[in-house]
Amino acid sequence: MQNTKKHISSSKIIISCFAGNLLEWYEFAIFGFLTPYISQLFFPSDNPTTSLLLTYGIFATGFVMRPLGAIIAGHIGDLYGRKFSLVLSLLMMTIPTTAIGLLPTFNQIGIYAPFLILCCRLIQGISLGGEFSGSIIYLIENAPPQRRGFFGSWADMGSSMGMILATLTSLALTFALDKQQILDWGWRLPFLLGIIFGILGLVMRRKLAETPEFLASTTPLIKSPIREAILKDPLKFLLSITFLAINATGYYLLVIYLPQQATSESSLYLSFVSLILMMPATFIGATLSDKIGQYKMLLFGICASMLTIIPAVYATYYLPSIWIFIYHGLFSISLGLCFGPRSSFIVQLYPVPYRCSGVAISYNIANAVFGGTAPLMAMLMVELTGSKLSPGFLILAMALLSLISTIMLNRYRLAVIFGEASLKKSA
Repeated sequence: MQNTKKHISSSKIIISCFAGNLLEWYEFAIFGFLTPYISQLFFPSDNPTTSLLLTYGIFATGFVMRPLGAIIAGHIGDLYGRKFSLVLSLLMMTIPTTAIGLLPTFNQIGIYAPFLILCCRLIQGISLGGEFSGSIIYLIENAPPQRRGFFGSWADMGSSMGMILATLTSLALTFALDKQQILDWGWRLPFLLGIIFGILGLVMRRKLAETPEFLASTTPLIKSPIREAILKDPLKFLLSITFLAINATGYYLLVIYLPQQATSESSLYLSFVSLILMMPATFIGATLSDKIGQYKMLLFGICASMLTIIPAVYATYYLPSIWIFIYHGLFSISLGLCFGPRSSFIVQLYPVPYRCSGVAISYNIANAVFGGTAPLMAMLMVELTGSKLSPGFLILAMALLSLISTIMLNRYRLAVIFGEASLKKSA
């Protein structure tokens, strides 16, 4: 392994990964916030619910492709370096996002319109499959051992800031334009901004260096890191997927689905307020995890989520606006406390030679299974059960699954940490 590297300051590393995730998640999330308009333009139907379900289906396909993106990015990251993988993922997000802003609608080209938007969404999903996991690995492999939670949290905060930017953009459209103007041309503007964001992100990432842990690894490169990550210990791999169930399901129901169900006018601000509260909670959770341990902090965050989700869903439908904000805020804080220690916890589950593959694939399968399908599953559950509270019990079940998985995974994480420490001493 080549052992030369240029020095990059910690602040530049953090800013680059924070900004890269901000750009990626803005470009990916704006589709979700503009779903009510996209459903009318690309999936017209006499039944508005059918149009919305079809659009949520397209939203979910972006997540379904994330495991494929994770396989590609993980393989590249483990064999050719973390930096190259990050640059490639950003480029693959910028191109299809800009393309969506230029697409003709159903009324202009018929059935080709939903097909083209599906293709763009699939490429976005492949890109996002490598972005977040690659960023947290890059951050944590550059972090001092006692600050891994702090460093890793900046990718989470970047993604939250991207979602906030997407929320603000959609709110700006709502206030600046009437509904017909948005349908005619306004919906295109947020997507066309993608090319500006993409260029800025690529300039920053071009200056990054490879991580010290990747350069210093004395283990020979593995020809198939993907096979090693999955088959070396299948139970650990499965648990690292289910460990993320509450994060994925809770996040997308909180910022995408529930705000669209609230009946009050203040529902426009729900996603924004939730994300604003989630960011400091993520930072606090990460910082505390460096002091008391990622495991203890995760248990606390998951249990807090279990206590706050049902009140948040109930308030969405049945309580005045002030209580909706309070209960959504409490659930947001609980999720933030889960997000803070999550990144450093999962990165430490896998050794350096196949870390990118293990983290990227498990993380993105979890988001495809639990996250991308969350709005669609919530709508179907309400339709099938007739209960508006049913999505809350879905999240409650996901929290329990995450709790059990976290308890079982902790011994694997400790084995990797002490195993690598022993190797360094013997070397």
